[in-house]
Amino acid sequence: MIRVEPDVRFVKDLLKMGGASLKKCFQCATCSVVCPQSPDDNPFPRKEMIWSQWGLKDRLLNDPDIWLCHQCNDCSINCPRGAKPGEVLNAVRNYVFYEYSTPKFIGKLFTSPLYLPIVLAIPLILIFAVLQIPGVLKTPNMEHVIFGSFINDLAIEVAGLTMGAYVIIVALISFYKYWKAIGMSQDLVFEVERGIEGKTEQKVGGFLSELLQALLEIIKHSRFRECTQNNYRYWAHLGAFYGFILLAISTAGAIVYMYGFGIEELALEIYDPVKILGNIGFLFVFVGVSWIIYARLSRSDVTGSPSYQDWFFITDLYLVVITGILMETSRFAGAASIAYPIYLVHLYFVFMLLVYAPYSKFAHLMYRGLAYVWAKKTGRMPELQVQEVQQ
Repeated sequence: MIRVEPDVRFVKDLLKMGGASLKKCFQCATCSVVCPQSPDDNPFPRKEMIWSQWGLKDRLLNDPDIWLCHQCNDCSINCPRGAKPGEVLNAVRNYVFYEYSTPKFIGKLFTSPLYLPIVLAIPLILIFAVLQIPGVLKTPNMEHVIFGSFINDLAIEVAGLTMGAYVIIVALISFYKYWKAIGMSQDLVFEVERGIEGKTEQKVGGFLSELLQALLEIIKHSRFRECTQNNYRYWAHLGAFYGFILLAISTAGAIVYMYGFGIEELALEIYDPVKILGNIGFLFVFVGVSWIIYARLSRSDVTGSPSYQDWFFITDLYLVVITGILMETSRFAGAASIAYPIYLVHLYFVFMLLVYAPYSKFAHLMYRGLAYVWAKKTGRMPELQVQEVQQ
């Protein structure tokens, strides 16, 4: 006998975190049939809808299949009851951020918009504390806009490195907890079941190499190409994703200028290669995020209703791009009285985007990467199943 112990509190949390349509599901399995990402054997999201309705928290949180879903919403559009399985699975993924987050109380802040004032206040307090350190906040050059004359560049870099170290540490802890929860803590030797012959085969897995392969697939966004109803997501997400990468490379280039070439006051010209790269990145992110916002507002019946976590990440990223554009425009226009305040606001949104990375949509990259590794190890990837049949 299998004893089922529903977690009613968990069901209520899912309803609040984006799965409000959960109770409409009557288990027709249309969602699993139309999903282009779902394997033929033990497909999703039907079983996840059952577990969600029954409040089987442990099964859901230890189920890597929720990350194989890319929220194409083919399932939600074809659902005869309007149960919106894509949004339910998104709510489950948001709960995963909370369940495995470190420290957990920060993850809790992203479970409800009621905590938004606290979320906004934490980076504000930290930035204010840094600005109180002697020598950080300086009297700016009002004749020529040089941001280093307003806030000490070294202080920003030290704060950024400290924040980066924190993010990496808590992210690795969270990801290890999840990796262990899905039963892959001993990942060097594992068994793959051969369903047709009933045999098992032991393989020696190179975790890092397989993780890199999984991340490469994520970088290519190849799974988004399989979406039929929301095929715009491939180009929109690709633009935002690669734009952010270009911005990161541009920032690294600026640091090389400062410390590799000894440039103390960094105010790059518009034609500088690093500046051009950064501007292209800004453009890609701006177009990609704008496209996502427009599609979600104008076609919510097709794209689905974004959760609070989705809107928080999208809005913060959008504000980073907008303030960055305004900051650069005002610098080249020589409007010092506008450029410096915008620079401070820009730093706030950048800090908030990065410090909350392990608790927001940013963490999708690694959780999905781990789920891909798991799927490849266990033969859950649809193309792996096809290859096995062909063999």
